[in-house]
Amino acid sequence: MRNYILRRILNVLLILLIVSILVFLMIRLIPGDPARIIAGEHASEKSLAELRAELGLDKPILIQFFNWFGKVLKGDFGYSIFTHEPILHDLLYRFPNTFELAIFAMIFATLMGVFAGIISAVKRYSILDYASMIIALFGVSMPVFWLGIMLIMIFGVKLDLLPTGGRLS
Repeated sequence: MRNYILRRILNVLLILLIVSILVFLMIRLIPGDPARIIAGEHASEKSLAELRAELGLDKPILIQFFNWFGKVLKGDFGYSIFTHEPILHDLLYRFPNTFELAIFAMIFATLMGVFAGIISAVKRYSILDYASMIIALFGVSMPVFWLGIMLIMIFGVKLDLLPTGGRLS
């Protein structure tokens, strides 16, 4: 059992490393210059060169990756381009609301699942049984991001029952 757990932990670490490499490379392949985005359109070449050196963008990509990965392992995720705050600060600021939303979503899904299961067990082969199976299959098959947008449009925009801006805005 210990070998199995150790193997699973090593697999997770390997997958995290591979995903980190892929995400880092994909971000580096995006057209555009991060230094120009941060400094603005009218920045001089001298200030851009200084910013690239400060950010480490003038180094080879392998060195950039190891510098970035080392900082991430220490909890330094860098600074947000939008808020100019440390990214870890932004994550910790938003985490309680995300956690609360996840807890209530799990409670809601559990209650709905138990309710649908009871109805399906009591009214076996009835229209309610088939309807609950179709709704469950539809819910599992639907992309979560699309369902979220549709629920915001229905309950927030059309019915005006829920806020659309979020708790932090």
